[in-house]
This record gives sequence, C-alpha cells and structure tokens, in this order.
Amino acid sequence: MIYGNLLSDNWKVARLEGEPAESFFETSDLRLFFWGTIYNRDLLHADIDDSNAKISANLYLKEGFSGFYQLDGAFTLVFFTDSVCGVVRDHHGTHYPVYYTANGNFSTSVSFLAKHLYAHSLLSDDSSLIDRTSLSSFLQSGLLPATRSAYSQISRLEAGRAVIFEKSRSIPADKLMSKDSTDLSVNCYVTNIFAADYALQPIKEKGPDVDAYSRRYGELHVAAIQRRIGNSNNVGILLSGGYDSGANLAALRSVYDGEIDSFSVGFKGDTWTELPLARLMSKTFGTRHHEYEIDGSEITALPAIVDFLGEPFVEGGLMVNYCAMRMVGDHKPDVILGGDGSDQYFGTTGREVALHYLAARNGMLPAMKAFYALLNRDTFDRDGKLYRIRFHLDKALHILEGDRFGFPDFRVREFVHHPTSDFLQEHIQRADTRSFEHLYAQHALLADLDTTINRVILYKASRMAKMFGNNLTFPYMDLALYHFLQDLPVSLKCKADHVLDIARGRSIAKYLLKYHYKPMLPTEITSKRKQGGFAPMPLFFRNEMQRARLKDFILSSSITKDYLRRDCVERFLTDYDHETFHEGGWFWYRQNRALQYFNLLTLTVWWERFVGQKEANLS
Repeated sequence: MIYGNLLSDNWKVARLEGEPAESFFETSDLRLFFWGTIYNRDLLHADIDDSNAKISANLYLKEGFSGFYQLDGAFTLVFFTDSVCGVVRDHHGTHYPVYYTANGNFSTSVSFLAKHLYAHSLLSDDSSLIDRTSLSSFLQSGLLPATRSAYSQISRLEAGRAVIFEKSRSIPADKLMSKDSTDLSVNCYVTNIFAADYALQPIKEKGPDVDAYSRRYGELHVAAIQRRIGNSNNVGILLSGGYDSGANLAALRSVYDGEIDSFSVGFKGDTWTELPLARLMSKTFGTRHHEYEIDGSEITALPAIVDFLGEPFVEGGLMVNYCAMRMVGDHKPDVILGGDGSDQYFGTTGREVALHYLAARNGMLPAMKAFYALLNRDTFDRDGKLYRIRFHLDKALHILEGDRFGFPDFRVREFVHHPTSDFLQEHIQRADTRSFEHLYAQHALLADLDTTINRVILYKASRMAKMFGNNLTFPYMDLALYHFLQDLPVSLKCKADHVLDIARGRSIAKYLLKYHYKPMLPTEITSKRKQGGFAPMPLFFRNEMQRARLKDFILSSSITKDYLRRDCVERFLTDYDHETFHEGGWFWYRQNRALQYFNLLTLTVWWERFVGQKEANLS
C-alpha cells in the first residue's frame, strides 16, 4: 500500500507512506518514486545500471507527461516538482489501483484512504461516505463506474492515466476539506498518458501479405515473452486448452528449454471442460502440469477476496483466477505467463459489431431500440424466446459499452430504496458507422481495451496474483505488440468474405494469431469448435444447503435495511431457489441469473465488511 497527501507547502520534501519504492531518482527539479517493473528497457536503450525511476524521470524531463507513454511495464510512479505532483498508472493498470481525492490525498488502497479521510473529519458522516450511485451501477454490471469508487469523495484513476495535482492559492481556505490548512489548496486533473497510442483510424489494405504479417507477429510475441522471463530458469504458465495459452507455450518453448510449471482450472461436472486439452498441451511441450477443479464450495473465499480488493467487483472468471493463483502455492515460479487480453487486442464480438453496423446503415436502429425498450421490463425477465431476443439486442445496441452481466436497470430501481434518475448514466460516444472497419476499431478501443481489458480481465488477474504474491505477467499486452496490431488490417483480425457473413457468425476471430500458430499446435486444439471458456456460474449456487446459508447471510445484513429493499431481495432469492429445481434452459439465462446472485452477494459482503465493520463469514 502507498499513501500520500499534499497538505504540506513544500512538495520537494513531501513524504510517501507505506511500501518502500522499488527505486528513487532525484534532480534539483524533480523527485520520482517507482514501484514495479519495466519490460522494454532494451527498446528505451537503458544502461544496465539505470534504475527504473531514472529511466522514467529522464523521459519526463525530456518530453513531459507524454514521455511516460513509452514505458511498457507493470508499475505505479509518483513524481514531485515544486508545484506539481503526479501519480501515474501503467498502460493497462496491472500494478496497483490508485484512488485519490480532489484536495491531494491518494493511495493504492481505497479502504485505507476512506478510513483516513473519515478519521480526519474530511468526510462528514456515514451518509457522505458511500456512493450509492456507484453501488447501483455495480448491481447492474458487476463493475463500479470507470472513474468512481464506492465512496462519494474518492475517485478511481483509470489505467494508463495520470492524476496531476497543482498548487493553487485561488480557493479560499474555508472551502478546503482540511480544517488545518492555511491558504494552500490543490487543483487536480486527469490526463491520458497513452492517448497518443489510441488510434480510431482503421487500416484497410487490399490483399495484405499474410505471411509477412505472420512472421512479424511471431517475432514480436516471442520478444514480449523474452522480456518478461528475462534470465529466469523457473517459469510458470496458465493453460486453458485454447489458442492463446497454447501460443504462449509454443512461443516460450522456442526460446526457453528449462522447467515449466503449467496450471489449469476446470469445473466439476462441466461437459465443456478444456482440462483434457490443457493436459495435451502440457504433454506436447513438456511441462509439469497442475490442475484444480472448482466444485462451487470456493464461494466461501469471497469475503477474503472482497477484503483484499477493498471494493465490490464481479466477473465470471474471478474465482478461476483466484483458484489458479492459490494453486501455485509456496514454490512459486519466478514469473507466470498469462494469455489474457489477446482476444480483445484483436477485437471481439465481431458479430454484434456487424449487426449494429448493418442496422445503422439500413435505418433499423430506431426499431431495434423501441423493441428493446418494450422487452426491458419485468414481464419478459424470464427464460424464453423474448428473453433471448432482449439479450442479443442489448449486446448489439450497446456495442461500445462492453458486456454487462447483472440486474437490468428496471430491477435495480426496484431494489434500491431511493433510486436516482441518473444513476445508470455514463458518457458513451456515438457509434462511428462510416464503415464496418471504423465501428470495429472504435469498439476495440472503448469496449475491448478501456473496459474489458483494463477494468475487468487484467484487473482481476493481476489483483488475484498479487493476493497470493505471484508474479503474473501478460505477453500479449506488450506495447510493441499493441502498436503492431493497431496498424494491422481489420481483415486480418476478423476474417470473412463480407460484413454480412460476420453478422451471421461466419468469421474467423484472431485470424492472424491462428494463422501463425496453427502449424505449431496439436490438431485437437486447432480443430476444436469454440465452446468452453465460460465459468459456469450456477455451479456456485447449486448446493441447497450452501444456498440457504447465503440467503440467510444476505437477508440478515444491514444492507437490506439501509440501501436495498428487503422484500425485493427476498423475492429474487426465493425465485432463484425455485429455478434451480428446473435444470435446463438457455445457458446465458442461467449464467446471467447466477451472476446477478454473485453481484448481490458480493455487494452484501462488501457492505458488511466496510460499512457495517463486521466479519463476513459464508461458511
């Protein structure tokens, strides 16, 4: 944990509390603290003796804030000049989360920052402590809003951003949050360090040289792995049985002949399990293989996870990451390679993007929106054809928002005692439908990168790794690889003869990756139909006795008095009990219902721990 405050008049000697910096660098004009690691020191032409702090400081002194965009790593850095302080997160936020207040308090622990502010009377009372708008959004999607925390006066710094604090004497002392300050105050703003790298101009190339692109992609991927393993002779890898983890292993074996420990997680009773394919990969490339099968009882670990995160968070793979990182145990590899983010770098949901594009070009969007509004109500919130239509319409219409699994907005309004009219609103850009390629690129940036990669996939993976002290790294997130894919023609990301074929589901996702690695992987991997990869969330609520304990825990919590309506919560839990006795039905209906349960349970656990100040025991 790192904590700092800027109430001191002399920032040249400002101190940071908590974890010591990995390195520190100082000049007459700048002090810079660095935590984490930099992978691309070679591309930055750094000397072997240069500290990460020195590399970062030199970039800032040469180019200002924009210099940091050249850093590829997992890091948090804080710098001070006489009148400016900046806190910077790495490209994808894989090091620490960062939280801050407008008057210059910041920390990598939201719960620590909230306690500090409350203890120093910077938050007036309990009612000002909790951001109920954020909690409502969490119930809907499993995520808090991008820039907001669970606390009303604490903001979250997004990945790849810097929060900049500047001294100001323009604000009267009586308006400062600190009662002890004189006339010193702080202005703050957020800047996107990596904005220069975010391109919305799609690349269209007639007849691209696939072999040339393939060779270059392979070279960059191998280089990314080499940068992350360094001189280690103790490497681990996460294996799912799919292309991404398989390509990581194949690329690793091309440059590393030492011991490899592979780790795979499956689900008991899951007919779509990919564990046999992971074992095949292990045998093919010679790893020491480790497996764990989730049976649903792991949900009792949720309080420990919430306590570590400090705020509510839910995603279907959260327990998978938790179990994988726990499985590593005490004999840790120096570095573990994860396959996260590859899908999103190439672009996902090509079918929904194509449907939105075609609907917009043919004037069908107004009718689709009207039909969706008609279906978005309690009457149709049950398994059936109309639910499926609503589900697919939701994905196609909200193409720039990323997947949303949780309670629909009308249900959240029922749950909350005093819902506000705007609690679900976030600024969403207008869809760019000039061409399919334009919309595909826009979706890849806003939904895949900013939301799914930064706020979901890499957040949960990196935080669960940190929880168990594991060094998990993500080769597909390499900055050079990212730049390459930004300039890759869309036709080599999502391959099809026509946009209509993509809308019909007749396309090849991650085409270039598959083209390059197909000859290197077992045919059982490359020929299998995509079917698994989703954590079957109903598994966690299948046991009747466990479900009864969870129900009692939720209904006995003060959250059903102070924030949620107890009658609505109880009705949902009772309906869920009834539905579990009727096995079958559509996979995504059952999946979303279980995720709704998970959202509700997680929020209750968080409320008990951080609002009620009680232990949350689900055993």
